[in-house]
Amino acid sequence: MNVFWNQHRSKLALGVLIISAFALIATSSGSEVGTKTPLLTKITLLPATPALGVSSASILAVTGFIDSFLESELEVENRELQLENARLREEKARLIGVLQENERLRRVLELRTRRPEFDLTPAKVIARDTSPYFRVLHIRIALEPESPIEPRMPVISAQGLVGQVHRVFDKYAEVIIVSDPRHRVDAIAQRTRAQAVVEGLGHDSDYFAKLSYLRDSDEVRPGDLMVTSGMGEFMPKELVIGTVKEVQSAQRGLFQEATIEPAVDFSRLEEVFVLTGVR
Repeated sequence: MNVFWNQHRSKLALGVLIISAFALIATSSGSEVGTKTPLLTKITLLPATPALGVSSASILAVTGFIDSFLESELEVENRELQLENARLREEKARLIGVLQENERLRRVLELRTRRPEFDLTPAKVIARDTSPYFRVLHIRIALEPESPIEPRMPVISAQGLVGQVHRVFDKYAEVIIVSDPRHRVDAIAQRTRAQAVVEGLGHDSDYFAKLSYLRDSDEVRPGDLMVTSGMGEFMPKELVIGTVKEVQSAQRGLFQEATIEPAVDFSRLEEVFVLTGVR
């Protein structure tokens, strides 16, 4: 409608003015003899001549009135559209949050279904210490009152092994992750059952760990999945640690050198589970 008005505004204004004049003339002619012509009729008929000649000033007045009416109408429409857009954006953000929460709960349910023998205590990640390259060095998790969480307990997510509880305080616990040099865990290659120890390399720019004590006679190749061996007091078997990225044959001595990439994306952790016991 607005486009049509912009293209034909002068013609439309002239038509409105002429129609108004005719209407008021008809009204005036139908009044009784001796009665006064209404003031509104006089004002409207001022720009009308016997031949209905209309001045440009009259046309401008009419077009200005219609312009202001349409502009106010557009302003109201724009405000309504802005409010609707804001509401839709908010609704979209809420739905995305719901979908992400559903996905997280689905992974948690899968983990509990997959390992029903685990006693898992959920914990929210409340802080991350990072390197100058924004690599996560270790995380902090919130503790509930009378929490059963203790040092050395494994910390896991749906992706695999996160690390171990290092220190416990009143309201939070510090967790060292798989790539931390202080973190060591006995592991086996899932494909060949070759044994090794996974130790964090502590790099500033990546999360790589190394396989120590991997015998030269053991077959391990890039792409092999490393899992926990179950050796030790706290660590159960078959927790996913990561994937072998590179293997170098022993140059001297008895052991190969290999690096692995952890399965967990430490930068995206929001919630983890502390393995407080195995039934």
